Amino acid sequence: MSSNIVILGIFVADASYRAERQPLIGETIIGNSFSLGPGGKGSNQAVAAAMAGGNVYFISRLGRDPFADMAHTLWEKSGVKPIIIEDLESYTGAACIFIEEKTGNNAIIVNPGAAGRISEKDIKDKSDVIAKSNVFVTQLEQPIGAAKKALEIAKSANSTTILNPAPAIPLNSRILSMCDFVTPNEIETETITEIKVKTVRDAEKAAKILLEKDCGAVIITL
Repeated sequence: MSSNIVILGIFVADASYRAERQPLIGETIIGNSFSLGPGGKGSNQAVAAAMAGGNVYFISRLGRDPFADMAHTLWEKSGVKPIIIEDLESYTGAACIFIEEKTGNNAIIVNPGAAGRISEKDIKDKSDVIAKSNVFVTQLEQPIGAAKKALEIAKSANSTTILNPAPAIPLNSRILSMCDFVTPNEIETETITEIKVKTVRDAEKAAKILLEKDCGAVIITL
């Protein structure tokens, strides 16, 4: 029997543009290609976990629009069980992604839409789902108050808790102490620890600081 994996996060529709370079402010350039597809860290994690065989529940907010339809189609296909609050006063999130053709470097603007309105009350209303998780995962694309409350519920229920601290914001020991695993990249690590991560040795130094903030384990992605 599969373990219950509960993920709190956002879904956004990714509008991706490829071009030779990023336009200057006020400039229009001709791009090389365009694609529209599903995104959002939390939704991506839920889909990956479900396709790997996990019994996955995904908590989020959506509007009622074509992007919400895209989300539900994706989750049905991949086996994710959506725990969704339909927000008729907002819209499903979207992201604008610029990709530099030659290097693959990117610049992204994310608008969470309805998922940016996930509240602590929403989390309390879904506490029974979170409390039954064996593994709970969240990030920081939805409001941090919601993430904290969900981690608190999961930790109290002895779930294994994982925080992907993205996008990067400073975090204190209160939230980190509720995490069995924290998985920052170099920029997120620097934001939390104030140590620039350029080498593996830098990462080891930063990881020790994170451990001193009482998280269980640290995985720094390079």
